[in-house]
Amino acid sequence: MQTVTVEQFISNRMKYQPIDVRSPAEYDRAHIPCAVNVPLLTDEERTIIGDIYRRQGAEKAKMAGLETVACRLPQMVEKILAASGEREPLIYCWRGGLRSHSMCSVFSALKYSASRLSGGYRAFRRFIYGFHKQAVLKMPVYVLNGLTGVGKTRLLRILQRRGYPALDLEGMANNRGSVFGAAGLGKPRSQKDFEALLAMALLANKNAPYLVVEGEGRRIGHVLLPDYLFRAMSEGRHILLVADLAVRVERIVEEYGRQAECGEELAEAVMALQKRLGTAKCRELAAKIRQGAYHEAALELCCSYYDKYYQDSRGGKENYLAVISANDLEECADNVIAVIKNSLHSENLPQAK
Repeated sequence: MQTVTVEQFISNRMKYQPIDVRSPAEYDRAHIPCAVNVPLLTDEERTIIGDIYRRQGAEKAKMAGLETVACRLPQMVEKILAASGEREPLIYCWRGGLRSHSMCSVFSALKYSASRLSGGYRAFRRFIYGFHKQAVLKMPVYVLNGLTGVGKTRLLRILQRRGYPALDLEGMANNRGSVFGAAGLGKPRSQKDFEALLAMALLANKNAPYLVVEGEGRRIGHVLLPDYLFRAMSEGRHILLVADLAVRVERIVEEYGRQAECGEELAEAVMALQKRLGTAKCRELAAKIRQGAYHEAALELCCSYYDKYYQDSRGGKENYLAVISANDLEECADNVIAVIKNSLHSENLPQAK
C-alpha cells in the first residue's frame, strides 16, 4: 500500500485525485480542495459505530463497521474510479487511519492503484495552518479597484485564462463581497476551506514575478483574509478600473439576474440597506426585483447606493498606478498587463515572459 505525504501531494497535485471517505458531515465542515466525497459510513452509521466503540471496544466496532459497509464496497470502488479518471486515487480520512486504510486494502486486493494520505485530513490542515502562519509575500501585488459592476472578477478570470498570476479571492470565498454577495451561490465557504484554496493558489504561484488581486476588505462574506495578504494588498500597487454606467448595470444584471430562482434572495438582501436608503426605497427596490425589473433595480442601486457609498477610499485618480477603461474587458486585460510590465521594468524587477 503506497502512502503519500501532504508535501508529496502538494508538489504533485495533478497526479492525484483526493478521495474523502469520511462521513458527509465531516466533509462538509472542511475538506481538501477538489476532493470527492465517497463516504465509508453515513453520518448516522458513524454515530452508531462510535457508540459501539465506546461501549464495547475496538474489535466490536470493527466488525460492526465491516458488516455495515461490506455490501456497498463494489459501488464505492466504482465511484472512486469514475471520479479519479486518469489520476491516481489519493484516499484519506481524518487521521489516515482505519477508514482510509480499509479502502486502500480493497483497492490493493482488486489490483487497482490507489494511495493513502499519511496523517489524513488532520495532517493536511496542519500543513495549511503552518503555511499561513509563516507566509510572506515577496513579490509585488497589483490590486484592481473600481465600482460595482466594473468587471474586476471577470477581468481576473480572463487573466487566469491567459496564464497570468491572478487570484480570485471572491471565488475562493464563494461570495461576491457585498450585501448581495452570497445570492444564488449556495452554501458559503468555510474559513478552513478558504484557507486551503488560498494556500494552494499561492503555492502554485510561488515563483510568479507578481500577483494580481481584486481590492477587498479584510472580510469577504464569512471568511477573513490572513493578515499577511491583507497587508500586502494594502501596501500594493493599485489600479483603478472604470466603465460606463450602462455597461456596469448590464454586467450586474448578467451576474445576479441570470438565476431567476435567487430573485427572492436578492429582494430580501436589499432590505439590509434600510439604514442607508430608507425603508420605503428598499421596499420599492425589492418589489422591482420580484417583478424581474433587474435593470431598473441595478441602475437605482448604482446611483443611490454603490456609487455614493463605495467611492474608493484611496481618493483621487492621481493615487493610482493607472486608470484603465474596462468597457472592453479583453482590451482592459491587455492594458493591465502592459501597466504591470512597465511598473516592473521601472522598478528593475523580474518580469514574466
